[in-house]
Amino acid sequence: MTTVPVSSEPRPKVLLTTEGTYPYVMGGVSSWCDLLVNSLTEFDWQVLPIVAPHGRPPTFTLPAHASEIGPVEVWSEELPKAKHGRRGDRRSGVELPSILVRNLLGWEGSTDAVVAAWVWCRRHPGSVRQAFRSTRGWASFLAGLSEVLAERIPEAGTPPALDLVEAATLYQTLYWVARTAAVPTPPTDVLHVTAAGWAAIPAVVHKAMHRTPMVLTEHGVYVREAYLAAARNGDSPGSRFAATRLARGLARTAYAVADVVSPVTDANAHWELGLGIDPNKILVLYNGLQPPAEPTPPPGNQTVVSVGRLDPLKDAHTMLRVAAQTTAHLPGARFLHYGPVPRGEEIYGRSCVALHERLGLGERFRFMGPTGDPTGVVRASDVVLMTSISEGLPMAILEAMGQARPVVSTGVGGVPEVVRGCGMVCAPGDDHGLATAVVMLLRNPELAWRLGRRGHRRLGRLFNESACIDGYRELLDALVGNGNVGVGIGRPAVGARA
Repeated sequence: MTTVPVSSEPRPKVLLTTEGTYPYVMGGVSSWCDLLVNSLTEFDWQVLPIVAPHGRPPTFTLPAHASEIGPVEVWSEELPKAKHGRRGDRRSGVELPSILVRNLLGWEGSTDAVVAAWVWCRRHPGSVRQAFRSTRGWASFLAGLSEVLAERIPEAGTPPALDLVEAATLYQTLYWVARTAAVPTPPTDVLHVTAAGWAAIPAVVHKAMHRTPMVLTEHGVYVREAYLAAARNGDSPGSRFAATRLARGLARTAYAVADVVSPVTDANAHWELGLGIDPNKILVLYNGLQPPAEPTPPPGNQTVVSVGRLDPLKDAHTMLRVAAQTTAHLPGARFLHYGPVPRGEEIYGRSCVALHERLGLGERFRFMGPTGDPTGVVRASDVVLMTSISEGLPMAILEAMGQARPVVSTGVGGVPEVVRGCGMVCAPGDDHGLATAVVMLLRNPELAWRLGRRGHRRLGRLFNESACIDGYRELLDALVGNGNVGVGIGRPAVGARA
């Protein structure tokens, strides 16, 4: 009887930090995380989610070689665990709010100063609240904020004044940034961050303290999405300024510390270059799906399907207007949207229902709720519609290609390079253009089927799951093997794989 030797070598550990996604929320980023964790079984995965308190169980079940650490509940009342005897230096703690506001919100703030402040929080977790609840801490914050608001940077514009409520809200947010930095992280061989925002904070601190290599995967561009959110939410100029500058400061820090920045599309890489990333850090790794089986023909009943959460970045209002214009020309067409209303977007969800009623769509457009079978719902469509105003490389588009369904989409993120030759692309918010494309494809099923087949072939050639997994396996192996520097990794030039 032959026995297989069991290696005594410890398995490499990967700490995966997420922000409002895996394993609690269904979506494209979560599906990508689940694919990575379940496919790269040679690593032990530790998942550290950063979430708002919600009390819900995880949506995804972690495999045996993965475990959840945390979660970190931002805005919760639970204090970070303090180490005995490490209450901290009162004097340096008093300056913490000033350091964070000057260097996270300042246009040319020091990322090194941010990292040093976060490391202080990790080493003195019991002193973070003390620093922010002291009158001297508040005074130091106001002094630092005054410096930021006095900046006159031509490309940044003139900062608006903040009233007391806006300043206090920013102060509270910076407190939670510091609290997130204070949360301990377990020993690991590689840090894998899934967004250049809050998810990066624990990883940045860990890298600074232990020199652990760090890779940052960007599905969307964090700063761009913050700008879009600020433009649409109707907040005051002061609130918009605070939100966008904080997002920019978090992203700049994550970019500066990461050994490798791995966008899922070339379009993201161009944004990252514009934000000052060293181009030698960038490695584009496309998302992918399993090799598609031979597709079945579409049902031919003029069904249009969309898949995604109901939030402003997905622009469901435009989707509803597209449905109204399409069904005015094709009364037999029907639209089915699959996806949840995320926590915190309940008002937006109600606004979608109200617009649906105002447009008189009735059964011509139905909100179907979440689906556990995105492949099946796409297969039951004639056309797949996406109206997002920001994306990276959306899994919904790849699902459509896998089922040979033509795509009508806004030309955001990596969509144009993916949909090229297998669908129609319009500008974000162009409901007339999108409706025209949908009507054309529904009226010309032979053209729709031909475009869908081209997408099916393109998916198998360029955006396949094995290439995606092999790319991350090679990247993580290289980082584990080369200590704190990801040298020896083949980094294609931006656009080389388009």
